Amino acid sequence: MRYSGIFILILILNVFPASSQDKTYTNASEGNLYLNLRNINFVKNNEYSNPITEGYTLIGFFLQPELIYNPDEKVTLHLGAHLLSFSGSNKFSTVKPVFSTTWHFSQNSCFTIGTLSGSNEHRMFDPHFNKEMIYNAYSEDGLQFRTVGYHFFNDTWLSWENYIFKGDNEREIFTAGESFRYTSSSVAGFLKFEIPVQLQFKHYGGQISNYPEHVETYLNIASGAKVSADIRESEYGTTGLECLVFTGSSLTGNAPSGIKNGFAGWYKLFYSFKEAEFVAGFWSSHNFYAPNGNFIFSSVSDHLENLVIANRKLITGSINIRLPYKEFLEFYLGFDGYYDTELKRFDNALTLHLRFDKLFKLASINRP
Repeated sequence: MRYSGIFILILILNVFPASSQDKTYTNASEGNLYLNLRNINFVKNNEYSNPITEGYTLIGFFLQPELIYNPDEKVTLHLGAHLLSFSGSNKFSTVKPVFSTTWHFSQNSCFTIGTLSGSNEHRMFDPHFNKEMIYNAYSEDGLQFRTVGYHFFNDTWLSWENYIFKGDNEREIFTAGESFRYTSSSVAGFLKFEIPVQLQFKHYGGQISNYPEHVETYLNIASGAKVSADIRESEYGTTGLECLVFTGSSLTGNAPSGIKNGFAGWYKLFYSFKEAEFVAGFWSSHNFYAPNGNFIFSSVSDHLENLVIANRKLITGSINIRLPYKEFLEFYLGFDGYYDTELKRFDNALTLHLRFDKLFKLASINRP
């Protein structure tokens, strides 16, 4: 296979040893039964009005109750349900079972089959993995290798989004992704460097289905560097610069847009102080397309057929405020602005949510 070397590298990165404070072990203790209650109540208002993407509003909530049991200190079982509802619909848009088995094969690394830990946990960049998927596509099913350490973060996953049976008239759909990030120790007492590498495959196909469309496979890659500096030992916050490069390719060469390859650059200045972060950036792209990405960055329209704007230039800005309450509740308020220098127009998005995540002990299970 053409990309076998990439997958071997991904596997090596997942088992790379690293001392860790953020362990992959669950907070649940061996032999005890717990209820984990996850919930986000959200409002995401996208005030977009341009040829590439139309505006829309996501408002609603999801609830994900799970029973958690550790039959062994290195094995975790999750059983529950994911319920998603949009306000005004008077029904659940998604009702699906949640079940997974996780093996913690080291202090830092684990392997999961079943329901994955949540789309935002991949820590992907918005242009090729839309950050609002935390609201409308939080629950994923597939398999995942994950390593978390002081200096290394690595997440390799396969999310199966549409299963087909023999004779179906629709395509199977799945996403395979790799998110890697190295963070350096402090340099000169106030500088830190980060190197991210991200890959994403999106496949539409299936040999046993009688669908009318062609097989399509896309590859998106992102990488770059980030440098941050503490201001007076973080007393006045942290500031820095991040430079990212993106590429997108149609591996089957038959994308409906006609685009075979594309690329983009995103250059950002940021400043964070306590619970607030301010980011200003410049996005420049040519024929960039990512099937799972935020279409505000795309060259391909999501609502006008056969429309491609090859060159995009955006001045971007965001303000994000996170206010945690204890360990189980988070208030988030975010504003994102995009000025298209070619179309001479300004689009924006406002996000508000309350996120609840708490573990309740139910019982101790005595084992023989």
